[in-house]
Amino acid sequence: MSDYLPLIIGLEGTSLTSNESNFLMNYKPWGIILFQRNCVNHKTTLNLINDIKAKTHQNIPILIDQEGGRVSRLNYKEFPKTLSAKSFGDLYEYNKEKALEAVKLNTNLVAGSLKQMGININTVPVLDMPSLTESGVIGDRAYSSNKKIITEIAKIVLDTNSTNGIASVIKHIPGHGRATVDSHVDLPVISDEKDLLERQDFMTFTNLNKAPIAMTAHAIYSCYDEKNVATLSKKIIGEIIRKKIDFNGLLITDDISMKALKGDIADNAFNSLKAGCDIVLHCNGNFDEIMKITNKISEFDLISIDTKLLEIFNTDLKLDLKEVLQKLEAIQSQYS
Repeated sequence: MSDYLPLIIGLEGTSLTSNESNFLMNYKPWGIILFQRNCVNHKTTLNLINDIKAKTHQNIPILIDQEGGRVSRLNYKEFPKTLSAKSFGDLYEYNKEKALEAVKLNTNLVAGSLKQMGININTVPVLDMPSLTESGVIGDRAYSSNKKIITEIAKIVLDTNSTNGIASVIKHIPGHGRATVDSHVDLPVISDEKDLLERQDFMTFTNLNKAPIAMTAHAIYSCYDEKNVATLSKKIIGEIIRKKIDFNGLLITDDISMKALKGDIADNAFNSLKAGCDIVLHCNGNFDEIMKITNKISEFDLISIDTKLLEIFNTDLKLDLKEVLQKLEAIQSQYS
């Protein structure tokens, strides 16, 4: 089994640059993440995915944030446009049975469509439980503010993704729902007491701790670690994520280039691995930063692709996506 650099990189544009091609072949990053800047139309996106695999291998993890609603990277006509997570939570409050049916259909539609393209990881479901003072960065990306509803819907998403050959990423562990600022632009400090966090925010992650992958929160939880965000905190990763929540899957950082993290980006990448993350996620496509990170983390062990992930990746698609879309649209038209 091959081993890879513990790094997932974003790309600059709609095709691989010479630097990126050489990097994929020579440094062998664990995975690639795609954004809207890489996916302007269906044909060029397929060409990019095929080129990535030609430069690496057929099972390279290719990630995307295709949550639905406002967080959707594939926004051209060939890819189905889907609703926000909250819309399904709202329907659950009105008609639980139809909501869960719609969640399964929606997940089948998105996962099946991604599988057809050669993408194998979708960074869903969001397990954050937004508070009344949450910054809005989570907002309608969350299914609900009720941990039972989040857990029930997200379990269907996890299971349905896997049956369609798509691995899932639960996020943002241990819970971003009480952050009053957006971690893309500044550092959230969550000052609530341990008892509240452990009874509420952490529970959705505990309930679904068998997920294959989790993504960290760039937030300080001051009752556990006053100095370090979860991504860089040995205490939070070791005592909360690994022990209290009991998550034993692959732990990746949220984007290491986000502005919640101060200081040198390469140092932050190094410190995230030192704290206990398995893989660094770098999204913005800045090649100079990619090389700085690569040089800094070179002393860490290479990482393989888990056999459980490979089993998911190699699951064949058996769905009729047109039929799935028709059934989903029938429910949505009934309750819109």
